Amino acid sequence: MASVRDELICCICLELYTDPVTVPCGHNFCRLCIERFLDSQGFGPYNCPECRADFQQRPALQRNITLCNVVTHFRSSPRKEVSGVPCTYCIHGTVPAIQSCLHCQASMCDDHLQVHSTEPEHILTRPSTNLKNRQCPAHKEILKYYCKEDARCICPSCRLDGEHQGHPVESLDLAAGRKKEKLREVLQNLNSEREENEKKIHKLGEQRRTIRDQQAAQLVSEMIRCLEMKTMVLTQRTDRVLELCNETDALTVLLDQESELWGNTEGENDAMGDLYQGPNPEGKDLAEDILLDLSTAANNVRVSPDLRTVSWAAAFQKRPETPARFRYNQVLGSQRFTSGQHCWDVETSESGDWRIGVAYGSVDRRGDQCYLGDSSKSWCLRKLHKNQYSVMHDGKVITAPHQFLSHKFRICLDYEAGNISFYELSDPIQQLHTFTATFTEPLHAAFGVGYWLCSEESWLRVGKIET
Repeated sequence: MASVRDELICCICLELYTDPVTVPCGHNFCRLCIERFLDSQGFGPYNCPECRADFQQRPALQRNITLCNVVTHFRSSPRKEVSGVPCTYCIHGTVPAIQSCLHCQASMCDDHLQVHSTEPEHILTRPSTNLKNRQCPAHKEILKYYCKEDARCICPSCRLDGEHQGHPVESLDLAAGRKKEKLREVLQNLNSEREENEKKIHKLGEQRRTIRDQQAAQLVSEMIRCLEMKTMVLTQRTDRVLELCNETDALTVLLDQESELWGNTEGENDAMGDLYQGPNPEGKDLAEDILLDLSTAANNVRVSPDLRTVSWAAAFQKRPETPARFRYNQVLGSQRFTSGQHCWDVETSESGDWRIGVAYGSVDRRGDQCYLGDSSKSWCLRKLHKNQYSVMHDGKVITAPHQFLSHKFRICLDYEAGNISFYELSDPIQQLHTFTATFTEPLHAAFGVGYWLCSEESWLRVGKIET
């Protein structure tokens, strides 16, 4: 059933369709998702977010009754019928498991569970395809305790004669209970911020209806779109935190590494919450607020709880290794740019070295061409530790023409025109360089610190800077 579920996912919100509708090119979306997407395109021309097909007029949305019925049936199906974890012992077909045994490292259906051992060491949990993370990698024993000193789940051997010997420990249930208390505070903050975002979206929507200038209206629409994307992220985070608060398995709660970071979001919306006040002194869009995507952050960089500051970290951050995560030094912004004009500001540390710019989402995460500017998939402004500044793309380096007077910069992207411009926010503002390209993929803001001089004094902060 996993493949069926994939066909029922809206490509905009990445959730099961809600009131699905079809556009003329044949692709389907949630009605609210596609309406908001079309609103963000102002007065046209319009295009499909799936295949980029162009429509000269705003496309009519046709309710897909068949798809709506399929989604309704899918949602109402018993949960164990759509389990993605098969029984380990069923060899005559894929039968969904209802529980997994940590000792046997196996998952079982109802029939095989009835003949499973009831000895104490055979600990049962909900179905899982990744049972190894419940074992100590050093001793291959089940994790049973929580080391308060190192904030890690450990096994009995770790506690008795391993590296955690003599450290204060507590039961997994007690540690999970304390974490849930923090998560409830995170949940309250996320709900408050989401409500504040919705108020700002409503206020901007009212203002857009009074604007007669088409370009200004498009800018406000873009701000609304970014706020709606941020609201969607907040909703996803809220759902995840709520799921953890209701989770009965203590180890699942404790192994989650990132949810507690989501609660301290003060200041994230400052720039995006401002009403449109016209172009900045360079005639570009109002500077936007960019959030860092923690799922792409390398383990040798630290990301602040408000997702706006990245700094080099001497201590390994222990985030899970995934294909989306950079191996070293870098992090992407969470926003995807596929059209329009966008600007964002970056403040940098005086010491250390860094790179700021844009990159395709498909940029390499490891290897020789993963660093910003080293491949055809990224463009950047670079500072070396000896105050040497340059711009880079596809491995080609152009040295900056003058001595910089400021540690504040603005990056402006015009997707349709194919321009990426870098500005120094000095007095007056200095245009440093403009790259010209034909963009073929969604772009992300991109940041890196501590390439050569590994110092925790190397940092970047993203946010609106008054000029």
